[in-house]
Amino acid sequence: MYFKRDYRNDNTIFRGDLEAEVIQKRNIIQKERLHLRFKAWEHERISALAYSMDCSVSLATTMLLIAGIRNRDVFTQMVDSEVIRLLDPGRLKSLKMIQKYISKLNDEHISLNSLISYVAYEVVDTTKTLHEKLNLWIDDNIKNID
Repeated sequence: MYFKRDYRNDNTIFRGDLEAEVIQKRNIIQKERLHLRFKAWEHERISALAYSMDCSVSLATTMLLIAGIRNRDVFTQMVDSEVIRLLDPGRLKSLKMIQKYISKLNDEHISLNSLISYVAYEVVDTTKTLHEKLNLWIDDNIKNID
């Protein structure tokens, strides 16, 4: 546990411990430079986390990235949930129709997260964002169902 001070995340409070281990960056990763941009509210949340961990915002971000990389299922679920949240109701309905159609064709349930992960894999070699690519993929595949 790395919280030296209390930390609140939505409705959950993590109790701090002044005797908690101090995080030292040199023990966690090799030093590489990575440039990230955060929205103001994201930066505020990371700053609050950094304060509770008694470390820099940079180190708190590093810890979050490491946790996301090590726990791929949680990271994938968070990304997929965010993508679903960004879809307008019409596109979400279309995506669910495509999901049901593919599940029926394969005689096996295909989850929305699996479908989004499939589209995300196709994004890797393009300059489009996952949200843009998902919208295009829905448009291309909904034609096959109608």
